[in-house]
Amino acid sequence: RNYGSQGQQRSALLSLKLSEIEYIKDEKGSSPILLLDDVFSELDKSRQSFLISYIKGVQVILTCTDYESLNLKKDADCNIYNVINGKVYKK
Repeated sequence: RNYGSQGQQRSALLSLKLSEIEYIKDEKGSSPILLLDDVFSELDKSRQSFLISYIKGVQVILTCTDYESLNLKKDADCNIYNVINGKVYKK
């Protein structure tokens, strides 16, 4: 039986993953690389903002279908790539 909406389930899973990152930081002294595949599609704006602010201190590979809606600042320390018809373009 399923409990919670997909957004609530995704939030719970993200909480576990973020806890895992903190545990690894404490144990190893460095952060792991975080892979996020389209996690923002089912999060509300406040959860999106929290996650974006949290991952600033972590190396992240993030995929999404609409990065412009994430409101990443131009001065953010990130590289953005678009994949269009199988070709990769740096934004």
